[in-house]
Amino acid sequence: MRIVHLSDLHFGRHDAEIAAGLAAEVAEHAPDLVVVSGDFTQIGSAAEFSMASDFLRTLGAPVFAVPGNHDLPARDLVQRFLDPYARYRRYIAEEIEPTLVRDGVALVGINTARRLRLGLNWAEGSIGREQLRRVAARFEAAPKHAVRVVVAHHPLLQPDVAISMKTVKRADLALKTFAALGVRLVLSGHFHLSYVRRHAPGEIATAVPAGPRRAACGELLVVQAATTISTRTRQEPNAFNVIDVGRSVSVRVREWAEGDWRTREAGVMATA
Repeated sequence: MRIVHLSDLHFGRHDAEIAAGLAAEVAEHAPDLVVVSGDFTQIGSAAEFSMASDFLRTLGAPVFAVPGNHDLPARDLVQRFLDPYARYRRYIAEEIEPTLVRDGVALVGINTARRLRLGLNWAEGSIGREQLRRVAARFEAAPKHAVRVVVAHHPLLQPDVAISMKTVKRADLALKTFAALGVRLVLSGHFHLSYVRRHAPGEIATAVPAGPRRAACGELLVVQAATTISTRTRQEPNAFNVIDVGRSVSVRVREWAEGDWRTREAGVMATA
């Protein structure tokens, strides 16, 4: 299976030039599936969701998505607390934690966004124990030999560069659970940085922050996507991932540079 992994589109704070050509760039890679790991919008408004929905309709492949923290209404607090995913369900997808089994791959989405958290930073994410039980049940119902993939918005591992943002709450428990379930890939975003890290029992190994290396081979790979079209870049250009899942897993990072998309780095990541 070929997956194009987009993240953090942030319609409302997007680069119109990059957005206009993205569908054609995605089509060049002929994906079997497009995964979007959250933050379709900037403030969760209906107008922004409408733009995101229009964009999704231009893609020539099925879309598997989860919401991000920016997809909850930021200014309409009544909507945020009473029905925070109403707009997401109307414009993006009815299911906020989808499951898909296709072409020897089983994908399970987990919603890490929260309408309210203790403290002032509601952008931070969380994974609940009941969510982990649901993930386990869904993988148990999937074909035994399917390559198992989790999609979330908030990251489970930090990059190799110092940043002030936190990983998702209960990341360690989630990684332990995913490893026990035989998950091979976790696809996420939020940090607006592209990197790959390996998690294996008793160790965490790293790839370079800018993209994958062969040294990242391992049991469970956390594959992060940068912001694909937002103007809110952090330390690196807009980018997305092209992931091939089969007997091996490979990742290519496609970045926007000098008015065009180019491959920054590519590598075979793990044996499935």
